[in-house]
Amino acid sequence: MLVAVAALTTGCGSNKSTASEQENDGNRGNNGAGGKTEAGAMPQSSGASGGASSSDTSCDMTAPPGDTVMIPATTFEMGCSPMDTQCKDDEKPLHMVSISAFSIDKTEVTQAEYTSCVKAGQCSPPGCDWDCSMGDIPAGCVNLADAKAYCAYANGRLPTEAEWELAARGTDERIYPWGNDAPTCDLVNMDGCGEVAQSVGSHPSGASPYGALDMAGNVVELVADYYAADYYATSPTMDPKGPATGAHFVGRGGGYKSVAIWQRTSARDTYDTDDSAKSLGFRCAH
Repeated sequence: MLVAVAALTTGCGSNKSTASEQENDGNRGNNGAGGKTEAGAMPQSSGASGGASSSDTSCDMTAPPGDTVMIPATTFEMGCSPMDTQCKDDEKPLHMVSISAFSIDKTEVTQAEYTSCVKAGQCSPPGCDWDCSMGDIPAGCVNLADAKAYCAYANGRLPTEAEWELAARGTDERIYPWGNDAPTCDLVNMDGCGEVAQSVGSHPSGASPYGALDMAGNVVELVADYYAADYYATSPTMDPKGPATGAHFVGRGGGYKSVAIWQRTSARDTYDTDDSAKSLGFRCAH
């Protein structure tokens, strides 16, 4: 629940629209899913989190960390579903992975939740102006360091790529969080469904088997893993955490700028560590 605080700080209420002319296939962080800094997002320098600081944009509505859903310990097949004909090579091979029990945020972290961390001095402000009347939309214009700082503030961490995929698809190799039916605007906020981030949890019919919402669409979600196209060929079978080092990290779940192929539970996108955009957000694991 949002807690209204008296006044808005300088710079709020403008929610600049994206002027990106990028192709809308959502691939590799610079084609529409999120990632590369868009018009309306500002260059970022070190701040309280070691990541982004912005103009003085910071909303005066706050909220505590949101609800979580429990994911029991299990083994599942990660990667390209045998039912999926759209997989890219980096989603292969399908491989067995065992995951320890954890919980994950039911929704993406919101502007109001992230603002609480800024007010506590534990997170840097976002790298663009936010519309402060919309505290329940995902927190965008934050980079990887900022996302990690917020999750630490919320007594959590970013999920691993394997944890994220399990929370999104469950154990039945489904193509999308809701099953195998093609995406529609009733199920997911994607390209063609409004072109802006929506309030978290706006598509309950698109929930994952564990009840996590917006695992497809709304904003692309940062995860903890570095990216390697061939990682699945050598991935550990127990609680994989991705490559030890890398130049890029993984984004999951597609976003409001992403076409249908990027809403699949196995789709992998990549970003630079300092990338931020209104269409790039996150949720935490615990």
